[in-house]
Amino acid sequence: MFVRLGYSDLKIVMRDIGTILEYSSVLFLVPCIISLFYMESLTRIVVYYVFSSAIVFLSGFILRSVFSNKMDTQMKHAFLITAISWLLFTAFAALPFVFIQNSSFVNAVFEAMSALTTTGLSVMKAQLNLMPKSLLFWRSLLSWIGGIGIIVLAMVGVFTAYTRASKLIIAEGREERLTPNLKNSVMQIWWVYVLLTGIGVFLLWASGMTPFESVNYSMSAISTTGMSLTPEGLAVENHYWNAIGKHNYWVDISLIVIMMLGAISFSVHYLFFKRKDFRAYFRDAETRMLLFLSFLSSLMVVPKLGIENGIFHLISALTCGGFELVSNTIIAQWDEFVKLVLILAMFVGGSAGSTAGGIKISRFIIFVKGVYWKIKETLLPKNSFFAKRFDGREIKNEQIREITFFILLYAFFIALGVMVLTFDGATISNAVFEVVSAQSNAGISTGFTDATMPLASKIMLIFNMWIGRLEIIPVFSLFGLAIYFVRKKRK
Repeated sequence: MFVRLGYSDLKIVMRDIGTILEYSSVLFLVPCIISLFYMESLTRIVVYYVFSSAIVFLSGFILRSVFSNKMDTQMKHAFLITAISWLLFTAFAALPFVFIQNSSFVNAVFEAMSALTTTGLSVMKAQLNLMPKSLLFWRSLLSWIGGIGIIVLAMVGVFTAYTRASKLIIAEGREERLTPNLKNSVMQIWWVYVLLTGIGVFLLWASGMTPFESVNYSMSAISTTGMSLTPEGLAVENHYWNAIGKHNYWVDISLIVIMMLGAISFSVHYLFFKRKDFRAYFRDAETRMLLFLSFLSSLMVVPKLGIENGIFHLISALTCGGFELVSNTIIAQWDEFVKLVLILAMFVGGSAGSTAGGIKISRFIIFVKGVYWKIKETLLPKNSFFAKRFDGREIKNEQIREITFFILLYAFFIALGVMVLTFDGATISNAVFEVVSAQSNAGISTGFTDATMPLASKIMLIFNMWIGRLEIIPVFSLFGLAIYFVRKKRK
């Protein structure tokens, strides 16, 4: 997408980014409460969170003040605002990891990007036992906020004009409105999100987790991130075994339920919880397909992995939840057929309008239907006509072409990532698995992702996570801006 922008356009972009950063700066103060509650090194850790918050707020204030204007935000601005805001906020969100954990900036950015894009890959697994609880909570909070979107977070207090707000939501891929009033729609989305998170907390606490674990794992599961609190993850954590030394299957079941809820569209949850439409889940085409794919794919991997590992990891892949019951070393040694099924599941992902990644089930269905429709058109007489519909809506040929183009671009960037990782020493199958996991924001790893990973692979996976979360088009608008300035400079 080639974008021609003048100085007035850049003023709009920088103004809105500044406003977003100002409102987002308050997030850095939330871990202070956790730090105070657990009596961590208060004079050091709290100051770092406050200092990080001040940096973000001051940066936003300067941008908003310098580029102050009353011009309206257009779609070309919205895409740029979305792409740049995610990059800038990720860089700022990395600061607590640098200040508190003495992490390198690249590793900190990787961890922050993984959390905000709800991916769950980590280059800090070995350090998790050394992290203060407030920093562990910061990772979970970033993933929880990333699930709903930074733009939506700031929008309630910032973008009161309908046109500007709606364009930013569309730029993030959240086009559906729950109510006629946009601001009320966003509030309803937050209401549903908080409710589902609370349900997750209760399920995990009732399964045997501590309150701190329940809150963190619920935020990570409902946002379909999959970040654990210890280096070993769920495989050997204390709460994963009951009082008599037997495996606690309730934790598995609870996480499966929460991940599935996170992968279902918020509009469907809204109909169920607010409109009391108790058949909403069964009427929604994407939800039905999510359940069907879960069942069908589970049948494929259960013979190889067993019932528990097979079902759990398939759901974790399809919902892009990213939790793992076994070590990354074991995942790397899994049967190639199992890896292929999980790769395809991660590639498809969850429902549109959910926290899940992937190309989304709606695109997958329309793409498959598009192939069928094309074959049907070829076989029928030339002037024949038949309706092309999905979930009660008419699908135009232009929409099918756009979805096909999107999937091709999605596959192209996966191929680019695979080339970089194989150059850095990963096997083909593990490279494909890792890149699809990153770009689909799933987070299941074969073990290639760690602190010792080559720099080129870290940067590539950061890019894959970013472009996967923003669904390519906003990133293309940023590329278009860069090309525009390069060409302008040469003239």
